[in-house]
Amino acid sequence: MTHARTIGLLILAGLLAGCNRSAQEPPPNVLSTQVAATLTAAPTLPASITPPPSPTGAPSATSAASPTPTPTETPTPGGEPSPTPPPLAPDDPRTGLNLAAPDYTDDFSTAYKWVGPDDPASATNRMGSGKLEATDHKADGYIWWSTTDQSAGDSYAEVSAAIGACSGKDAAGFSVRVNGASFDQAYALEFSCEGSYRLRRFISNTAPDTLIGWTDSPEITKGPNVTNRMGLLARGSKFYVFANGKLIGQSEDVAYTSGTYGLYASAAGSATLIVTFDDFAAWYP
Repeated sequence: MTHARTIGLLILAGLLAGCNRSAQEPPPNVLSTQVAATLTAAPTLPASITPPPSPTGAPSATSAASPTPTPTETPTPGGEPSPTPPPLAPDDPRTGLNLAAPDYTDDFSTAYKWVGPDDPASATNRMGSGKLEATDHKADGYIWWSTTDQSAGDSYAEVSAAIGACSGKDAAGFSVRVNGASFDQAYALEFSCEGSYRLRRFISNTAPDTLIGWTDSPEITKGPNVTNRMGLLARGSKFYVFANGKLIGQSEDVAYTSGTYGLYASAAGSATLIVTFDDFAAWYP
């Protein structure tokens, strides 16, 4: 790791504790939003955020003679790699992306790549053993997410989320386009313990807007101690939700165009909820 990269990650560790959120759930129109006091004075997204890879130019004579690399394997819902995904249908919004070869992957083995809350009274998000463990210690409606240095403008991203003991609307959360001075703005997707999902737009100092309300999906594996592969395609103003590789919903919004990613646990009924994330991958259209 270069010295500059090390400095960038240390800066990230000090800034990206991306936590926020709304108080009690009902009624949704009067939810208030609060930002952790440690973030209220944070600057805008750091310049160290990694942009999407640029398109590959014409191959040189040297590269043309080099052996063709084996495509990167794509993780499946259970965390096991699948070497060759089936061809995408012509109407699949991911058409044009090579799902066998992500542009960016993260196995959660590098310290400070994801940084978030560390407060046993509210939430703790910690990395270890090649995973990110997000714990929500209170069923109070607040959300505290970890963020990373990877750009999440127009992208398709997936992550495996293993939820532990849970019930009802306890949920695993995955945010894209996390932005704002306190990292409290984003589009946030949640998969619940009971097999439903929702998509919301979080806004600084006010209640989140619901783009897709809680909706049941047979593609989401229900119950405690299960793993789901969460996927979200953000392309311009359009958003497409995927569960275990299957399209389950879509919406449209124009508020945010850039930012980074976020991961979190959201306890709704359980006193403590643990969600373990693994095998993050992103593609850039």
